[in-house]
Amino acid sequence: MREITGFFLVLLSVFFSVVSCQDTDILNEEERKWLNDKERIQVAVYPSYSPYIFLDKNDHPKGILMDYLALLEKRAQFKFDIKTYDDFSNVMEDARNNNLDLILEIQEAPSRKAYLNFYFKLFESPYVIVGNRASGKAKTIKDFETASFYLPNDFAIVENLKLQFPKATILTPCGTDLECLKKISESGAAYFVGPKTVVTYYIESKNLHNLEILKYTGQYYEPSIAVVKNDIMLNEVIYSAMQSITYQDKQEIIDSWLVTFKKPFYQSVSFWVKLCIGILCLLSLILVFNRYLKYVINSKTNELKKAKINAEQSSEIKTSFMNNITHEMRTPMNAIMGFSGLLNKEGLEESQKEDYVAIINQACLRLMDMMDNVLEMSMLQNKQISAQKNTVLLSDVLNKCFDKYINLSRLKKLQYQLIVEIPENQNCVIVDENKLSKTIKYVIDNAIKFTSYGEVIFFATIKNDCIDITLTDTGIGISEERQKSIFDSYSKSNQDTTELFEGLGLGLTISKAYVELMNGQLDLYSDLGKGTTVHIKVPITVTKKQELRDEKVKESIKKARPSFYKILIAEDVALNYLILKSLLEKIKEYEFQIIRAENGQVAIEIMEQEQNVDLVFMDIQMPVMNGYKATREIKKMFPYTPIVVQTAYTNSEDRQRAIASGCDDFISKPIKPSAVKEVLKKFINN
Repeated sequence: MREITGFFLVLLSVFFSVVSCQDTDILNEEERKWLNDKERIQVAVYPSYSPYIFLDKNDHPKGILMDYLALLEKRAQFKFDIKTYDDFSNVMEDARNNNLDLILEIQEAPSRKAYLNFYFKLFESPYVIVGNRASGKAKTIKDFETASFYLPNDFAIVENLKLQFPKATILTPCGTDLECLKKISESGAAYFVGPKTVVTYYIESKNLHNLEILKYTGQYYEPSIAVVKNDIMLNEVIYSAMQSITYQDKQEIIDSWLVTFKKPFYQSVSFWVKLCIGILCLLSLILVFNRYLKYVINSKTNELKKAKINAEQSSEIKTSFMNNITHEMRTPMNAIMGFSGLLNKEGLEESQKEDYVAIINQACLRLMDMMDNVLEMSMLQNKQISAQKNTVLLSDVLNKCFDKYINLSRLKKLQYQLIVEIPENQNCVIVDENKLSKTIKYVIDNAIKFTSYGEVIFFATIKNDCIDITLTDTGIGISEERQKSIFDSYSKSNQDTTELFEGLGLGLTISKAYVELMNGQLDLYSDLGKGTTVHIKVPITVTKKQELRDEKVKESIKKARPSFYKILIAEDVALNYLILKSLLEKIKEYEFQIIRAENGQVAIEIMEQEQNVDLVFMDIQMPVMNGYKATREIKKMFPYTPIVVQTAYTNSEDRQRAIASGCDDFISKPIKPSAVKEVLKKFINN
């Protein structure tokens, strides 16, 4: 009942919508004023085209088009003056001389477009060739190219037929279609061309059964309403009025007039032939569909089998990868534990201690790199990393990446070369510096690691608003089979143990992911035993170089330094606090008063109590209040106090979150002495 009630409510809403739309004036204000001021609009009617238009017993024009005109009057709210013509030639003569405003029914022809505008093809009926049954049917359309045709004078079909059959003889002794058909019926000679609907109507209603349809011409009778071209406002009014008439309106008029004079469809032979053909087609379709379903089922089954095999292989690869992680991490851990134990032995010289500490630091850095790579790969797979652009000097970025591996290349006695062809006016660009630097370092690291002798050439230039980098080495190369999986996250696990070098094998995978995040492209070309070439293209935006501060201003600021600097370290882990404090105290260029806060809330209270804190080191993960919230609160009270975030999280998203909370810089754990010095140089010196 609820569904039925809802259905009737929808019908009622549609009905009232239609009624409300019909009450709305379809003409704009200017058109309505022009029409109200118009005394009359004369419509030419040629009532000799049943059932479209004809005269009834009282000599009044009737038919489909007269009903259409009445609907047009209703929508335009205007009564037209109807002028009836006996001869269509007179209609065309008045139209050419601008003696009428509108023609109710006329076929479009090239010559008529010079003085008439045609609006909306009302109906459509194919033109057919009609002849006497006694003359016999023609086999092809070419049989009519030199035939004779009876046609009404000045009808559009005369002009169109001359274009189709230039050699045909056109006879125009009749004024209407019916007269032409009667002449053919009586004489048995020549042919007639007209709309199929009209021809069928006259043959059946006027008992012209000795006539029959012989061929279709391929053209269509498409009657239109035509308006004289020189009356612009009339054209606009007619156009607006006809726009309001819907397809349903026209169809209702057609259905009320057009009557077919045929036997019931189920009594015709053609119906049963078509039905049999349809049944055969349906059976064929079912058979084809059945075979298609079998094909799809087999395909899906094969895909599931392949997916199962791939899943099993993936599981084995991931297990191997995890084993590889364990193996790789044991190496630096072994160094850390071993040399830490040696430091406790007595009798060690200072130089030996320094060597052991250096080895421990190197092992720690290697371990951190592995952990960073695994974490970075996980975040890339989960799409938790995005590009973060900033302004940099390209030459500085490239040189830093290159310089990091100079010592390693010298140890391996490689020809290590950097070629940069970047104009000075294109050196300052906007790009994701962090991801670009890491990508270049990963690629250089791989090139040097897998090259025992020969050269590693690093070339960079700018092409088409992109930084274009090519790195070529003469290393061991990569086989074609191996290249198919080189960018897979767990690809190293597929290698033979004889090919394994230290590391997790995630460098190229991370590099390609970084480049794609920056909307760039990374390609690899390699020959086994000959070397590898990596080509990187990353879009950049060239910008103006920012001027550095005057050195004299820096010197004047240095002279105004206080005797000591007050440093606040917000750190809940005592060991981390002691490490940072020790690093600060070993820097002889400065004197510090160091204060500790165990959480973010205590840090805020200390900032309120103490005066002139010069620098704050802020940990992120702390109890009571974390570093992000504490940074925001401190910046509200002391906006010019520099705050440097120190955290174990190192990806660019964490950096952006820290900057968004108000911090001025970002250093990662484990904290390096060089990083602390850079922070002091940046914020204390300035």
